[in-house]
Amino acid sequence: MALALQGALLVRHAPTAVADAFCATRLGGDWGHAFGTLPHGVDLDTILDRALPGH
Repeated sequence: MALALQGALLVRHAPTAVADAFCATRLGGDWGHAFGTLPHGVDLDTILDRALPGH
C-alpha cells in the first residue's frame, strides 16, 4: 500500500519522467534482473537533469 501511495504522489506532484520510472520499476514489475536497472523507454536524461542540475 505504501508503494501505491508513493506512486500516486509522484504522479500528482513529480515530473512525468520520474513518476513513470517509479511506477514501472516498483509497481509494474519491470525492474530487470539487477537492483537499480530501469526498463527501456524511461526518460533517463530528464531524471538525471533533475538530480544533477547544471551537469
